[in-house]
Amino acid sequence: MAIRISVDLDNTVFNMAEKYRAVIESFHEKYVPPVSYDVYKNGYSVAVADALHELLNSDQIYKTRVFDNRIPKVLNSIYNNPKYDLFYVTERLIKNHLDTLGQLEHSGIICEDNHLVHRIPKLDALKEYEIQLCFDDAPHVVSDCLENNIDVVMISNPDTAYNHHLCEHVEHYPDLMTALIKRGIIME
Repeated sequence: MAIRISVDLDNTVFNMAEKYRAVIESFHEKYVPPVSYDVYKNGYSVAVADALHELLNSDQIYKTRVFDNRIPKVLNSIYNNPKYDLFYVTERLIKNHLDTLGQLEHSGIICEDNHLVHRIPKLDALKEYEIQLCFDDAPHVVSDCLENNIDVVMISNPDTAYNHHLCEHVEHYPDLMTALIKRGIIME
């Protein structure tokens, strides 16, 4: 039986920090890695927090580039490997499921419609799809996985200050490529 893997999109496959920086710097404020998943709790002015909230709920999210140019090829090799059953599970507030599929396709990532799951809370999807290994950056998802015996690897780097408090409790790596290598899913 194939190992069922879930990979998050934002801040795991796609570099949201780059978008955050652009918004923050457009207000002539200094970028500081977010300490909370809630944009209103990161110490920025209300105008900046409003702009970040708008970004997260806009079509701009679909134009975010991948962290590492190798990601599409690597994820496609996992997706096509019969040893794995790869799902992309996201809590994005979406207007159109096809926009996310289009972003994946535009980035060169293969994904059939039934392997892209939008669900809030994400834990419901992880349980429904019987995910055995989850790669995510969101603290609440990581905590939910730990509490529900779902193997989880947290993506944690200087731009994800909001999850650093969990580093001593969970396996974590600075990026998805490193995590996949360390877990033996891909070779260096």
